[in-house]
Amino acid sequence: MDYTEQMVMTASPAKLVELLLDKAITVIEEAKKFIQEKDYPNANDKIIRAQDIVMELNLSLDVEKGGDIAKNLRALYTYMYRTLVEANIKKDIGMLDDVKGLLSELLATWREAMKKAGSTASQIDVNKPRINLTF
Repeated sequence: MDYTEQMVMTASPAKLVELLLDKAITVIEEAKKFIQEKDYPNANDKIIRAQDIVMELNLSLDVEKGGDIAKNLRALYTYMYRTLVEANIKKDIGMLDDVKGLLSELLATWREAMKKAGSTASQIDVNKPRINLTF
């Protein structure tokens, strides 16, 4: 088991959300590089990876417990997913940058919220995402 696998296996649900957001940003950056290099098969793989992560984040939301925040996040994740699909079809770096910007803002907000929550962050009721972060 490598370091990333160990980190994922022992992470709190709140930490897993942070790891997923961070990974989505990373794979979008990788996809952009592949598009610039005209390596479309690898760009496709990376964008699909980002789509999978966004879908996992969306599916892990508990709209009943999360109320308006969860509903707003659901709408945001749905928008990001659709934008990623279109970006993949068009190989559009601008669209990837739009999604990356949204993910970056969400990640910064999430980290700030976790900092404020402190020790209670591990008690946040978020389903553990099932997605594999290791590749």
